[in-house]
Amino acid sequence: MRAVGYFRKQKTTEWSNIDNSYELEFSEYCEINYHQNMGFYIDEFGSKNQYKKLLTFLNDSNSEYLILIPEARHLGTDLEKLIRSLLEISYSGSKSLCMSETISDPVQNGFQTLGIKGVSKTRSDRVKESMRVKAAQGKPLGRPPYGYKINDDGDLVIVPEQATVVELIYRLYTRDQIGFRLIAQHLNDREITTRKGKPWNVVTVRNILRNIAYTGTYSRFGLRKSKVHEATIQPKTFKEAQDITMSRRPIGRVSKSEPFLLSGLAYCANCGNKMMGVTRKQKWTRKDNRRSFGTYRYYQCQSRQNQGTCSYVTWRASMLESTVIGRLFEQVSDSYRDVEIQSVVVNEKEQRVKEMNNDRVKTAERRLMSGLRRVANAEIPLDLMTEYVENLDTARRLSNRSRHKKSGKVFNKMTEIESLKYEDKRVLLQENIKGITVHKERVEVSF
Repeated sequence: MRAVGYFRKQKTTEWSNIDNSYELEFSEYCEINYHQNMGFYIDEFGSKNQYKKLLTFLNDSNSEYLILIPEARHLGTDLEKLIRSLLEISYSGSKSLCMSETISDPVQNGFQTLGIKGVSKTRSDRVKESMRVKAAQGKPLGRPPYGYKINDDGDLVIVPEQATVVELIYRLYTRDQIGFRLIAQHLNDREITTRKGKPWNVVTVRNILRNIAYTGTYSRFGLRKSKVHEATIQPKTFKEAQDITMSRRPIGRVSKSEPFLLSGLAYCANCGNKMMGVTRKQKWTRKDNRRSFGTYRYYQCQSRQNQGTCSYVTWRASMLESTVIGRLFEQVSDSYRDVEIQSVVVNEKEQRVKEMNNDRVKTAERRLMSGLRRVANAEIPLDLMTEYVENLDTARRLSNRSRHKKSGKVFNKMTEIESLKYEDKRVLLQENIKGITVHKERVEVSF
């Protein structure tokens, strides 16, 4: 595979004693592992100029490369910065790998070299050393995959009734060519639940179809061993599933669709799950043989969309958003008519918003770390971390905006809401609406 090196020099020589030998180490690594040496980029302390040039090269090349680094700290000084760099490289279609003899996976390497805020490094090292010993023995760490359990000897063994479900998922995907959503709906229609007794959804189905553990292969801390435990799926079937997934991915860059204004605010009245924004593009041929295209945006119950359960509660995006904005305008007009009441209401809302946004940031940070651990445990793929990072950015942006919010401006903003940017509209709605309950034919808005 074509390999590109990246190295960041540090101010001290504590861990950068390979400054002068990096080119040689990179060349030797490529030669030993049969990679094509495509050169490397080196940044001086405090600079990211070469890293930016590397990203430009990767994005412009429209090809897949292996980005080799000595260890995780060359891509970030903490776990959050590391995952952002890894995602930037992943967006270009390339992937990263550490040239470490012990831990080659960048996320696993990051937990080892960067540690976690608030956790003793000494204790963390002892725990990781114990985990590496178990990994070398092929012992499972953490929660076993669906379809397996850990026996008294610490080995993975098959749970027959769950293994049958795993085989069914792979058969539906590879033989019957059914997608993630329809597989989840099929399982839910048959009243088959996950290990926790919950309905299946797109993510749980996708994770099973991506987990190499079902072939009897153990993968942790950069170590991969085959035939460590009993396989549920044949390697040939697993490879076929990966090939199908790759073939269904869009070729080239996919532009992001316009975000939905009420995401995370609207809930289905029937099941209590979130209403998610859905974009559908259709094309058809007119009677005169001219081709026409149309894009439709609407909100649909997440249980219906991802699990195939619940009733068909759906609203056109423009209709639901205009209804909610209209209700909010009425509420704001009534609440802010009296100047004395206005002051009290604004102060109470500002305090509530401040507490809400602080909690949102802390929750987003915890979820980011939790997601990183799942990536390190090979439970979910790296690209799913995009959602965790975006949620954290949104939470911080809302928190910063609320600190500079001026009292008494809500009514004025409502009168000009149509001219506001998307982010400003989101802040306005999140700060003044507690919840939106969507019925099939009506909407309830609580303030």
